[in-house]
Amino acid sequence: MNTDQFTNKSPGKLVPITLKEKRTRSGKEEFVDFPAQSFVPNSLPPELDWESLKSSLFDLHSEALLALGQVNGLHKRVGNGATLLRALWMREAKMSSKIEGIETTAEDMVLAGAGREQGVRGVGLEGWNYVKALEHGISSELPLCNRLICEMHSLLLSKVRGEDKRPGQFRDQPVYIGNPERGPRAARFVPPPPGEILDQCLKEFEHFMHNEGNKIPPLFAVALMHYQFESIHPFRDGNGRIGRVLISRALVKERLLEHPAVYMSAYINEHKRDYVDSLLAVSVEGAWQEWIEFILRAITTQANDSITRSELLIDLREEYQRRLKEGDNHGRLFRLIDRLFLLPAINAHEAGVILNVKGPTVYSDLKKMEEAGIITEYTGKKRDRDWMAMGVMQIIKSDNTESLKVADL
Repeated sequence: MNTDQFTNKSPGKLVPITLKEKRTRSGKEEFVDFPAQSFVPNSLPPELDWESLKSSLFDLHSEALLALGQVNGLHKRVGNGATLLRALWMREAKMSSKIEGIETTAEDMVLAGAGREQGVRGVGLEGWNYVKALEHGISSELPLCNRLICEMHSLLLSKVRGEDKRPGQFRDQPVYIGNPERGPRAARFVPPPPGEILDQCLKEFEHFMHNEGNKIPPLFAVALMHYQFESIHPFRDGNGRIGRVLISRALVKERLLEHPAVYMSAYINEHKRDYVDSLLAVSVEGAWQEWIEFILRAITTQANDSITRSELLIDLREEYQRRLKEGDNHGRLFRLIDRLFLLPAINAHEAGVILNVKGPTVYSDLKKMEEAGIITEYTGKKRDRDWMAMGVMQIIKSDNTESLKVADL
C-alpha cells in the first residue's frame, strides 16, 4: 500500500502490520514475513459540516429520495410484494456474485435454490447463498448489528468456496486488497490488523449502526456505513457481498424503504473503477462528498431500475393469469403462478404438492402451463425434468429492460 498518498485529511491512521509474502527459493515456495502499514479508520461519523454538505448535494439527495418514495408507492400498491422482492433478490445475487468474479447463470442459481444438484454448477449455489444471506438479513428480528452480519456471512459461505475461511467469524489473520498474484508489496489497500484493533473497529461500527440520535441525513449515513464496513474488511472472504447486503438492509433500517427492493450491485459492477477509487479517496484524503455523491447516484439509478423491473413483474403476473383464464384451465393452476415468481424453476413433484394432484394429472397440468407460454421444459431430459418460467428469468437476467415487452415473455 502506498502510504505516501495518505494526507492529513485522512479519516484514520496507519499502523504497522505483518503480511505473508510468497517467495520461491531453491525451487520451493515459502511464505516469509513482510512488514507493511495498514489503515485503521476513525469511528463514525466524521466531523463535517453536514448542513453545508446537504446543501451542496441538494439536487442529488432530493432525486434519490424521490426515487425511493416511488419504489415505496409501487410496492405498497401490491401489498408486501413478496413475489416481486424474491425476483429482485435473485437479480442482485447474480450481479453481486459477478463483481467477485463468480460467473453464474441465473438458471444455475435458480436450480441450486430449488435444491437440484445433478448438472448444476457449484457457482450456482454460491449465487443462491447470497439470496439466503440477503433474505436472512432482511427478515431477521435482530437489529443491524455484528451478530446479524456474522449470521449472514455464515449463510453466504456455506458449502461453497470460502467455507474454509471462518464463515460467520471475524478474521483472525491479516488481509490485503489487491492482485494476489502480485503479493502484498503491490497491495492497493491493507485493512486493520486482527485482534484488539479490529475488535475495537467493529465495536465502534456497531455503535454507529445503533445510533438513532445523530443529525446526519439517513442516506448519507448509509454511505458512511458502507464505506466503514469495506475499509474494516472484517472477514477473510465475502466482505464485498456482505457489504452490499448491508446497504439494502440499511435503507430499510433508516426508514427510507418499507421493503428491501433496491440493490447496488448492478451499478457498482458497471462503475467498478469509480467505486474502488472513491472508496480509496475517502481513506487517503477524506473525500467524503465525492463518495456520498457516488452512493446517491447509485441509489437513484437502482431505485429506478427496481421500479421498472417491479412493474414488469406485476404486468407479467397479470399476463400469466390472463392466459390461464383464456384457456379455460382448471382454477388450481393459478396456484403455480405466485410460486413461479418466488422460484422460477419447478419439477413434477413440487407441482403435484402445490396442486394436490398426482401421476398423469401433474404432467397434464404442466403441459397446459407450457401451452399457455408460462413455463418451458429446461433440461431436455425424459426423467428428472425441470420447467422454468422463462419470462421471470428474462426480467432477472436482462440488463436492458427497455427492450422487454410482457407480451413476449
